[in-house]
Amino acid sequence: MLKNNSAGESEGSAGQQCAPSTQVDVAAANTNAFVGDDNRRGASWDLVQGPRNYVSLVGAQVAGASLSFGSVWLATRFLGADGYGGVVALIAASQLVLLLGVNWTSLTVARFGCEEFVETGRIATTFWTRLAIFVPNVILVLALSPLWRPLLSKVLHLPPNSVWLVLSLFLINAWWLHVQQALQGVKLLRLQGWLLTVERVVIFSAICFLSFTGRVSVWTVGWVYFIGPLAASLVGLFRLRTLIWPVSQIDFPLLKRMLRFSLPIIPTAFVGFLSTNYLDALFILHFLSQVKLGIYAVTYQLVGLAQQLPLLAGYLLMPLFVTLQSGKQENRTLRFMKEVLPLLTLLWTLGCVLMAAAGWYLLPLVFGAKFSESGPLMWPLMAATTLAGPILMGYSPVATSTSNTYITMIGVTLGSSANLILNFLLVPRFGLLGCAWATTASYGINAIVVFLLVHWRILPGYTWTLQAMLPIVLGALCASITGNNLTALGLSLIVGIIVALAHRKSIAIGLKTLKDYRRFTFNPNLTPATGPT
Repeated sequence: MLKNNSAGESEGSAGQQCAPSTQVDVAAANTNAFVGDDNRRGASWDLVQGPRNYVSLVGAQVAGASLSFGSVWLATRFLGADGYGGVVALIAASQLVLLLGVNWTSLTVARFGCEEFVETGRIATTFWTRLAIFVPNVILVLALSPLWRPLLSKVLHLPPNSVWLVLSLFLINAWWLHVQQALQGVKLLRLQGWLLTVERVVIFSAICFLSFTGRVSVWTVGWVYFIGPLAASLVGLFRLRTLIWPVSQIDFPLLKRMLRFSLPIIPTAFVGFLSTNYLDALFILHFLSQVKLGIYAVTYQLVGLAQQLPLLAGYLLMPLFVTLQSGKQENRTLRFMKEVLPLLTLLWTLGCVLMAAAGWYLLPLVFGAKFSESGPLMWPLMAATTLAGPILMGYSPVATSTSNTYITMIGVTLGSSANLILNFLLVPRFGLLGCAWATTASYGINAIVVFLLVHWRILPGYTWTLQAMLPIVLGALCASITGNNLTALGLSLIVGIIVALAHRKSIAIGLKTLKDYRRFTFNPNLTPATGPT
């Protein structure tokens, strides 16, 4: 369990202790001495650079989202919803193989790589030790392809000659993910964000070229999604060269720690598939059509882009939490979870409410009348994104940094089981809307389970984080029942105001913490403020 640090230990990179009354001034006066980009190993770097890192990541995400939407718009214009559904099916096939076959150890690179980087300034041991698991794992997946390929082709309606494209997409994305996790481990988060933008620049440029030359097809667009991650991973690997070279020997004790850390992720990967849009694709293709899959995929992509905002926050927080653990300053983690996260969750909820209401009109306007069905899907899918918010930007980084990956396993297992059952029940009867609500229910169950387990096993006490998400859940129900977008918007805002008034004292504490961010950054001895939970 995380406890307040009463020993008064200051940052290792700062090199000395100060009295509480003078520590802020002394540390702030010497900020540049230990929080510049060349001094990423201390927690103060994460805290001081956090706003800049997040703004940069959001900027990269906005740029990438614009390019991604441009790619989707071009692809749907030239291929139609049916043709774009074929591209989605190819990408989904490769992602399924990655998710179920290889992805289970990828998080170890960021988790243990950050720990190694804080202690040594390098990541070579973690980088190459994980490859000792990764390479045999990839070989095994490829060797077994005659067994899984026919089944995947049948359920996703893939043509017989798609095997090389699917395998190529699988291999390049598996490697690109390894490089991304290494970049996160050494806290090159801004670079990682902009490399994701580079990936989308390459994809968009290639699709533009194909459009102007009249060579747009499901196959050519599919291969474009291979070139993008290839270019980005090469640039990332070049930046990491001094931190991973020369090749390190395999660290067998670390290898054992990686395996212990990853074991709960194995069932999580298989069961977690049942809560992804890839499972949704299977149900939509089986009960509906490829045209419906294209409509759902476009809507889900918009929602997925919004979900990047809390996901990016989690990218920043996980290395910070690991660094704080190494410096015996877990009290800062506790303060964030108790004082700041509930407030951020309420703000995130209200933002998702506005995006759901706007998306009702925006998607048909941008993509044409055939996407009019996308509008009503926005409310339940944005509710799912809201429910994922506090998990991504708080609870998941805490569980990962403390190596309690079993918490994620339990939450995903229960949520995914609900998604599978509800897809069977709802998709045949309610179509795409039923599929969207199955996803929302899955996210909700996962959020509740993870919330309860983290507060039971890691963090003392409870917060009002779950209550902060009520506005959009009720609004989504209203939108689906009444079919009225403005009524749902009004209900959500009213409930949001009620929640804010009920927890106004806690909100005041959270605002004060954010206002005193500089003091929070440089004074590791601060304890969580007392307030209502």
